[in-house]
Amino acid sequence: MMVCPWYRDGFCTSPLLESPSSDIVNKVHCLSGREVYTHCRYYREIQTVREEGYEEFGKPFLIVHGIDKLPEVSCNFVRIFKLEQGKYVAGCHVLKRFLGVHEIRLCETHWKQCPYRRMGLKLVVET
Repeated sequence: MMVCPWYRDGFCTSPLLESPSSDIVNKVHCLSGREVYTHCRYYREIQTVREEGYEEFGKPFLIVHGIDKLPEVSCNFVRIFKLEQGKYVAGCHVLKRFLGVHEIRLCETHWKQCPYRRMGLKLVVET
């Protein structure tokens, strides 16, 4: 059974939210399979892009930036792209560049402690 790609550790990480939230999580919907979770108002398809769709992050090099499976990054400053070649890349809005494979792995596990995320949150509060 498939789980909603935006569900992570009890939180909804939908790009429609300003930050991950557990308040809107309904496990019956999130864990019930694609035919159910796609009807959630916070669900959006992972963006598949061509080369011209990610100018703000530069050009990804698949050998450095590409991974084979959808990364489970909960940080609200990371944008995930699925490329036509079937690889996934992650762009960081704070760094304004694509993350390397090793950085994506760190973002999956340590996004709450990330210094770049803290910088991004500070910038959002100041504006």
